[in-house]
Amino acid sequence: MQKSLLIDSDVLIDHLRKEKNAFDFFTAEVEKGSLLFISVISRIEILAGMRSGEEVMVNNLFEILTPIAVDEAIADKAGEYLRKYSKGHDLNIGDAIIAATAKEMELGPVTRNVKHYPMKDIEVIRPY
Repeated sequence: MQKSLLIDSDVLIDHLRKEKNAFDFFTAEVEKGSLLFISVISRIEILAGMRSGEEVMVNNLFEILTPIAVDEAIADKAGEYLRKYSKGHDLNIGDAIIAATAKEMELGPVTRNVKHYPMKDIEVIRPY
């Protein structure tokens, strides 16, 4: 069965840093035909942290990911998450938007930072 996954920036960074677990995860998902998405928030985070000489590698990675922009429904859901989780869980706006993107687009969010996503209405996937 084809999966649709929203890849968080930590997993993308691992891949860019040539971490074997991340490489194996991406390879397996591409071979299975999974649809791989990225929030524009994660794209910003990757571009902001890009090292000199990584431009080609980053652009190649972006080519296999479908970007998802923030629309009104995602913004509304992110606001709801921030109201509910920002105090007790120290939720930041970026993670709220990524979680809202996953919820509104019905995607499985893939991250190693499971604690950043305390929402009960999304099923976070820890890839390795």
